[in-house]
Amino acid sequence: MGIKDIAKTGFHLLKGKLLEKNATGNQSQFNLNKFIGQMQEVNSVAQPSRYLVEISTPNWGLAKSEAAQRLSFFCDAVNMPGMTLAMSEFKSQGYGPFDRRPTAPIMQDITCSIMLDSNGNNLGFFQEWMLNIVNMDASKSMLSERVGTAPFEIKYRDNYLTEITITMFDMAGTAITKLTAYECFPSVLGDVALGWNSTDEIARLSVNFQVRYWTTEQLEGTAAPGPRALSGFEQLLRIGTAATSLRASLKTPNNVGDVINQVSNAQTFLKSFGGG
Repeated sequence: MGIKDIAKTGFHLLKGKLLEKNATGNQSQFNLNKFIGQMQEVNSVAQPSRYLVEISTPNWGLAKSEAAQRLSFFCDAVNMPGMTLAMSEFKSQGYGPFDRRPTAPIMQDITCSIMLDSNGNNLGFFQEWMLNIVNMDASKSMLSERVGTAPFEIKYRDNYLTEITITMFDMAGTAITKLTAYECFPSVLGDVALGWNSTDEIARLSVNFQVRYWTTEQLEGTAAPGPRALSGFEQLLRIGTAATSLRASLKTPNNVGDVINQVSNAQTFLKSFGGG
């Protein structure tokens, strides 16, 4: 291949590059670089293992506030509650399909998995909480009182209601979302599974909380990292690597592939003088 053929080939390559159209359809919408860029803009995805649960002390247990605060360290699983809208169906013209309209929000329960301590404090705290909702102790007589009420008598709501706060954190440990549930109380105290063969397991208690309503707060979190400027040593390494590749390709081209490699190496060498 002569010099004339090489120049002609290079001209057609440049012409094709200038006339190249932008990718459309699947190639433009589902581009891997775009996906990575979107993930970087929002500081990657959230990790469900980075959270903190705070259960405020109810009025009945103000003398045991330390026990309630300690639960944040023993709650190894929790759900951030959702919401369902109750619907009412009617026919605006008296016939035809139903027209559904929302009537009231229904909050989902909060389910906490609580690891039990060897002193029995966590289990005893929730058992006493249930006892302060309804006195179930009729072991002595139906007239005997415990926690100020007769057996199977319901306490006032202000006595057992509380607030629960669930906060999510990013990888840097900065809070990103905070949900606060109001007028909560335990409605289901789960079983504690025991077994002689469970020597390498942790005893856990599942507690379901009723929620009247909740609010959320979107926090700033950690700012996404911007482009990092290369150090002087990194720039020298990049220039040296690019120069080595360019020198290796500086030979008489034998085919179109050699021409493409020379152009590509030259572009890489020129880009190496910029930031990274």
